[in-house]
Amino acid sequence: MRAIEIIIRIFAGIVLAVSIAAVALTAMLKSQRDVLPQIAGHYVTLAENSDMVPAAPEGALILLKEKNPYEPGDIIAYLDDRNKAAVSRIISIDGKTEGVSVEVPYEEMMNALGSPGMSMESVMKYDPDVVLKGDNSDKRVTVAADRIMAKAVFISGFIGFLASMYEHTAWAFLIIAASAVICLWPFRHLQNREPKYKEQDIDGPWIE
Repeated sequence: MRAIEIIIRIFAGIVLAVSIAAVALTAMLKSQRDVLPQIAGHYVTLAENSDMVPAAPEGALILLKEKNPYEPGDIIAYLDDRNKAAVSRIISIDGKTEGVSVEVPYEEMMNALGSPGMSMESVMKYDPDVVLKGDNSDKRVTVAADRIMAKAVFISGFIGFLASMYEHTAWAFLIIAASAVICLWPFRHLQNREPKYKEQDIDGPWIE
C-alpha cells in the first residue's frame, strides 16, 4: 500500500505543478503579446486563429527560436501593425519565392557581406520586404524584415488543447484543488487510526 500511495502522490504532484505552470503561461500569453514568454531558450505562443490551418490549428502551442536565416516557407512570429506578436508563413522576400533569405539582426549580415568600404549605415539600409500569408488565409501582409521575431521549430495542437483548458477558471481551479487534496491527503493516518470498535467490545460467548 505504501508504494501505491507514493505513486499517487507523485502523479498528483506532477499534475499540480503542470497545472499551475499552465495557468501562469496561459495568462502570460493572453496578456503580453508583444513580449513572448520564453522556456529553455524558446519563445512560446498560441495560434490565435485558424489562419495557419493545417500546420498550426487554432489554439496550437508554438515554440519559436531566433534562428537565421529566414527563408520563404518558414513559419515565423512577427510584430504586426499593432506591435503584437502574430504568426504567419513567409511566401516571398524582395519579391522572390526561392533562392533568397534574410538574417536578423542585420549585424550578422554585415559580418557575412562586409567588405572594405561597406559601412554599418549601408548594411542597415537593406531592409527587404517580407510578404507573409497564412496557409488558410487569402490575406497577404508585407512587413520589414526587422519585424521578424523568431522561427517556429515545434508546433503541437494537442499540447495547445491541454493548455487551452486552463483558460477556464472553474476547470483550472478544479484540477488544481483536486491534485492538491490528493497530495496532502493523510493516507497513512487513515491506515493507522484506531478502530471504531475495540476487540473486547465485539467479543462474545463461544458457541460450541
